[in-house]
Amino acid sequence: MIKPLKWLVRIFSVAMVFCAVMFPVEVQATSQTVLTVREAEFRSRWVGPHDDREITPHYFQPSGGLDEQDSEEDAPEQTATTLSENMDRLADNFRNRLRFGPLEFSLALTSGWEYSSQFSGGKPSFSSGRNSLFSSPSFSVHYEREIGLWTVGTRFSSGYTHYYNPDYTAAGEGSQRNPISMSTGINIDYNSSRLSLSLTASASNGSGYDIITRSNNMQTTGSTSLSARYIINDSFSAGGAASISYSKTSDSQVAEGQSAQPDSDTISLGLSTFADYLVSAKTNLRFSLSSNEEIQKLQDADGGGRRSLDAMLTATYQLAPKFSIDAGGGAGYVTDQDSANSEAIGIRPIYNIGINYTPTEKTYFKTSYSFQGTDIRPNFSLLAGWNARQKTRLSLSVYQNQGYSSLAPDQYNVTRGGLVTISQTLIKGTSLSLSAGYEQTGNVALSDSKNTNASEGPADHFLTNATLSWRLREWASWQNSMMVTSGQGSNSASELQTRFSTSLNLTF
Repeated sequence: MIKPLKWLVRIFSVAMVFCAVMFPVEVQATSQTVLTVREAEFRSRWVGPHDDREITPHYFQPSGGLDEQDSEEDAPEQTATTLSENMDRLADNFRNRLRFGPLEFSLALTSGWEYSSQFSGGKPSFSSGRNSLFSSPSFSVHYEREIGLWTVGTRFSSGYTHYYNPDYTAAGEGSQRNPISMSTGINIDYNSSRLSLSLTASASNGSGYDIITRSNNMQTTGSTSLSARYIINDSFSAGGAASISYSKTSDSQVAEGQSAQPDSDTISLGLSTFADYLVSAKTNLRFSLSSNEEIQKLQDADGGGRRSLDAMLTATYQLAPKFSIDAGGGAGYVTDQDSANSEAIGIRPIYNIGINYTPTEKTYFKTSYSFQGTDIRPNFSLLAGWNARQKTRLSLSVYQNQGYSSLAPDQYNVTRGGLVTISQTLIKGTSLSLSAGYEQTGNVALSDSKNTNASEGPADHFLTNATLSWRLREWASWQNSMMVTSGQGSNSASELQTRFSTSLNLTF
């Protein structure tokens, strides 16, 4: 296990070295903005909203994001209220008691039945352990307020699932039995005529099936970033940012007789500063200096780390009020702290290309392609959405990203994939959401002398999901979900995993 004091000393020493040269800046250690297949699979059993993300992925929403309420038909005049009207009134009164100005609480309870052919410990489950009744209470609290030049927003949610069948193993065994999930996020912004400050933080904790380790495990993540910008005059501005992100994978469940998977900790640090020159109303030039460090620590194994120093010139051109293009290039220098014969070290070119297009509130498109920092392969992300009609929504994420392995020392995982969701309101109160995703993972050993044949995978993984939701009332819905994914064994194509659940959801 990592000694917290040792980590803090290391972080502080790195920060002090670079703060002497520049104010902390733009970060690669911020939270992932593109939903990945691995994350969708891992979080598929989490209860409640995912408040560590600024925008809750549509994949996790029962209706795929179709949250508008159908207009109720005018009911004939009645001399007495009906039972459903009385229940609606009670629900409204209960919700009102959970609101205290800018502070708003939300409670939910999901109860139903689930079947799954998945198993958590690397061993097949018996028929008696493949289905169970369950109950999932959850709650969330949100706070939003503007105080003068400050804007403050905080959010927290937590959920718990209890499976009544003690032999049901799909959702974990031992400490992962009846899992609890938690997520939180904070945004604090300050904006004056010249100075802008922004502080963001997020964290999450929960268990699920991880397609990299091929088992259930527990994951804890956290990240925070601070950025500042000061307008010097009409043409010049300057600023900086700093970030720290942390992730931990632990308590992986493997088959009897196999070696336990080690606890894994990684931390990423980012510091940078920039200067902007507004060439024209539509063109901006930015010169930035940045430093990044990524550190890996595996239980009972030597740790690893990579550092980078980058200098880049970036041009931003505003083609239209809601359409911009970024393009930049420069040079970087990468060193490895604990590896010999490491790949992608020394002086090298760096670059970044991005497009941001949001023509309407119902359509968005954002993509980037970059190679900088501690990267050993280019990163790519594309996020797009289209509300084709009032009752039709499409969302898409495509990505290639990378990071230290959670299983092998001195090794990177390079992951590429895509996830698409189509949601449609069928008839009044009834919606159908269809999702499909595919992900491929490659392993890159950073050193010729260490762990060049580490086993991870499977290399390919897919999932499909269908959810039919019927909104009985504004506070009650009936949901049916079916998920089919790749199996756990090496021959995953012949070992498909199936999960089905039907549940009644109450939200207040």
